[in-house]
Amino acid sequence: MYIAGYAVECLLKTKLMHIYNCRNLRSLDVELHLRSLLPAHRTVFTHDLEELLKLSPGYNRMRQSPVALPLFSRVNRWNPAWRYAPDWVTEADASGFLNAVEGFMRWIDNNL
Repeated sequence: MYIAGYAVECLLKTKLMHIYNCRNLRSLDVELHLRSLLPAHRTVFTHDLEELLKLSPGYNRMRQSPVALPLFSRVNRWNPAWRYAPDWVTEADASGFLNAVEGFMRWIDNNL
């Protein structure tokens, strides 16, 4: 589950680099600050999936989608600290989370 959430984070960052024509995260960070899309106290070097998604043109579309919003709601529960406590989850929880990740990554690919 930890790696799956991290994959969503990486996909969002990759899509943002493509949208803003940047070759790496450092240049994306600079570009978003220059465009005033990212406040001075924020950075793209974050694990916050919603903050990353808000930087994309698809955020509002996702919030209105009856398909994407429930998937994102589940995926957005991801926490990088899960790597330290892998045994707290049931197999059903893990399966549901991974299915949501798969569906949301498909939505990202088709909508961002």
